[in-house]
Amino acid sequence: MALLKWTQRYPRVRAMSCGLLSALFLVLAFPFFESNGVWWLSILIPIPLMVVAENPVTHPSRAAVYAGLGVLPAWLWTHQWMWGVTKIGTPFLMVYLVFFVWLFVWTGARLCQYFGKAWIVLPVAWVGIEFLRGTVALSGYPWYLSSHPLIDSPGQILAGPAAIGGVHLVGFLAVIFGWQLWGFVRGDGFISRSLSASGVLGLWIVLGIIGLESDTGEQRTVTVGIVQPNIPQDNRMDWTDRQRYVDWMMLRELTIASARDSERTPDFIVWPEGFVPGWTFDPISLQHERENGFTWDLRPRHIDDAPGVWGLPELIPATTIVDEFLVMQRNLDIPMVVGSVAFENLKIERDDQEWVTYSNDGMYNSVFSVANGEIDPKWYNKMHLTPFGEVMPVISKWEWLEKQLLGLGATGMEFILSAGQEPMVLNVPVKRGEIRIGTPICFEATVSNVCQDLVFDQGERIADILVNITNDGWFGSWDPSRRTHMLTARWRCIELGTPMVRCANTGVSCVIDRRGAVVEERLSMVDREDPMSGYLNASVELGSGDLNMALEWFRGVFGWSMLGLTGLGLILSFLQKRSEPVLDADV
Repeated sequence: MALLKWTQRYPRVRAMSCGLLSALFLVLAFPFFESNGVWWLSILIPIPLMVVAENPVTHPSRAAVYAGLGVLPAWLWTHQWMWGVTKIGTPFLMVYLVFFVWLFVWTGARLCQYFGKAWIVLPVAWVGIEFLRGTVALSGYPWYLSSHPLIDSPGQILAGPAAIGGVHLVGFLAVIFGWQLWGFVRGDGFISRSLSASGVLGLWIVLGIIGLESDTGEQRTVTVGIVQPNIPQDNRMDWTDRQRYVDWMMLRELTIASARDSERTPDFIVWPEGFVPGWTFDPISLQHERENGFTWDLRPRHIDDAPGVWGLPELIPATTIVDEFLVMQRNLDIPMVVGSVAFENLKIERDDQEWVTYSNDGMYNSVFSVANGEIDPKWYNKMHLTPFGEVMPVISKWEWLEKQLLGLGATGMEFILSAGQEPMVLNVPVKRGEIRIGTPICFEATVSNVCQDLVFDQGERIADILVNITNDGWFGSWDPSRRTHMLTARWRCIELGTPMVRCANTGVSCVIDRRGAVVEERLSMVDREDPMSGYLNASVELGSGDLNMALEWFRGVFGWSMLGLTGLGLILSFLQKRSEPVLDADV
């Protein structure tokens, strides 16, 4: 406490030190140094920033700047993989994330100054601004919410209230509890703070038990085969025809191994995002390719183009891989769920020099189901494009500006995808009936409302399971971000009472139960030296029961209510007359 009083003489140092402490808690709480981080430290992430907001010492906006700079190292650490993808987008994202730290400290300081009662106004402001960042601003960036590591609490009990009010209700309870602990540490009253903290923790646990209460409906179990090829992202950026065919042979090997596993024969098999090695997979576009007579050239384009592979023909029809895939699936007699590309009004044209161009009215990142050697004519098109990965928020409205920015710092990337408009659920026939599958693609598994639309329609269950197909090759060698992606996706299982299968190109392929616990993760290798390539055959208990409409409403409005109360309080703080001037002791 003496140190805290001493730092009040140096408000810039005080604000930046609190920001650094919050950054340290964030880095240690998330899974960066172990398979699981020190999850309970997530309760402390907001506390140093709340200390600054309650008593900024200097002008709130100035204190907020230094607190934001203090948190910046954590954002640089957690997003270090981005430098290899986009050198211009990374600084922009850093400024974006620091801005929300600034916004919380500045807003919290104003609310405390004008209304007092820091124990309630600061938790409301924290959750409101996390909701603003995660859901509202620029289509939302819902990663690294302070409550996320709590899903690793024993039995997921502290994450359980998410089934009632979503992840932000858990965040609200965590911040209130953490603030009571802070009051106890700084000596605000042993008995009162102990009772308050115990009461909040008790309520938190009770809500967790209620949220995780076992479903009494009939449970069905299926076995899923997950194929993880671990193809490097740089191969995908320049996926030559030759490399596509070689990768297809590897995918075929893994798929057959999964299908012939004598211990667990899968009811259906899943491939990762975008991994059918063709230009498209929708039936109309495939037929257009066949009629056009387009061919692939399998001769090496450069010295690193699948070296050491012999016996490939020079030219093959463009649909060869898809045709071989359909024959394989029919012979295995196991339905498959795969990621590929779909087009709207695809046109293939040749110029005078025989150069082939593809044009279309829409290109989609899609998921298809295949059974009996045929592609289901209904498939899912990704609805929520990944910010800065598949679309540039706001900037993408101006095509010229988007191209200039990509040319400056993201060479090789193209934002050419269209967003799907309908939460289509795949109906996959298995030997014991039909399975309804919601298929969030990559980043969509971190977005609550997208996953809810894929599982429930007006409270009625329309999907038995979530299958999240993803690439995760973008993270390069930075494996902690792959684990964070999986950690964030686990919250959807608690919120929706629905299990999830994750199928990744590289990273964490696993099965997550309806309580958000990872129950299967270990890959079976197929005579390969790469431990990140293989297959996983695992049993999963399907979700059952409809969604309580009252809970659906509450979960939908909780984050908005926190943001609304924060905004209303901020407006009132400008309308009311100041009770006393802000202390400016900066030196």
